[in-house]
This record gives sequence, C-alpha cells and structure tokens, in this order.
Amino acid sequence: MRRKFLSLILAIMLPFIGGSTAQQKRSLTETHAEGLKKTVAGLKGKVVFVNFWATWCAPCVAEFPDIIKLYQKYHAKGLEVIAVSFDMEAPTAIPFLDRQKADFINLWKSPKQEDNAFMTGFDKECLGALPVSWLFDQKGKRVYFRMGKLDSIALDKQVAELLALPR
Repeated sequence: MRRKFLSLILAIMLPFIGGSTAQQKRSLTETHAEGLKKTVAGLKGKVVFVNFWATWCAPCVAEFPDIIKLYQKYHAKGLEVIAVSFDMEAPTAIPFLDRQKADFINLWKSPKQEDNAFMTGFDKECLGALPVSWLFDQKGKRVYFRMGKLDSIALDKQVAELLALPR
C-alpha cells in the first residue's frame, strides 16, 4: 500500500520537478540533409509531408496543429509526416512535441551542418526561412513546396487527391 501511495505521489509531482514519463520516452534523432533525403526516399509508396520548424518560430508553432490534424486524418491511409526541428538543442523541442501529441517522425537538424547548408542540401530552392514544407507523392516526386506558413486547406486537398480519397 505504501509503495502504491509513493508511486502516485511521484507520478503527480514528476512534471513539477523537471520531467514527465512522456518526455523521458521521446527523443529526437539527429539528421543532416543527406540523411533526411534517404529517410524520404525510404518511404516510397507513401505520401510524405516534410516540415522544417522550431519552437522559437511563431508561424511554425501556429501551423503545427494543422500538421497534427493532417497526420491524424490521413496516416492510416498512407501519409507519413516528418518534422525536423531547427532548435539549437534537441531537448528544447520535446515538451512542445509532447503537448502537441506529435506521434509522427520527429528529427532534429544536426548542429554540425549550418542551417542554410542543411536547407539547400535538402532542396536547392529552399532559401533559409522557417517554416518550410514539402509534400512528396508515392514515387518520391515533390508535388508541394511552401516557404512560410502552409495553406492547410490546399494541402489537405492535395493529400486527399494523392491518396485518392474523398475529402
């Protein structure tokens, strides 16, 4: 009985003393531009949405709930989402991802690769601003590219068309 009581107290207090069990489970895999390209290529056969973001970027934070909704709506039908954090340290993004329930692929831009080199290494048209997003069809062809806050209605329509689903 005492052990159950102590476990309950610890579970209640843990978020207030520096962590939570969800934060301890989530981690971000460090990646570089070539690694991200390989990750996207490895998902051929799926529709893949990629988003570069950071917690310090207000438009990134504002559009994140739309990305969550898109993933929840279409993941079971063939959509994969990859979110790449540009935060200086990977742990900075973890509480935000936990609050958002971002259960898709979450990566962290390697600090060993300069931001612009990472962006242009992934896509030469990317000019170094956040947020930036891409959509790739099942063959890995880029079909959507947007620098700045995404147009969630247009993106939803395009994902639905790629997955051949009624909106």
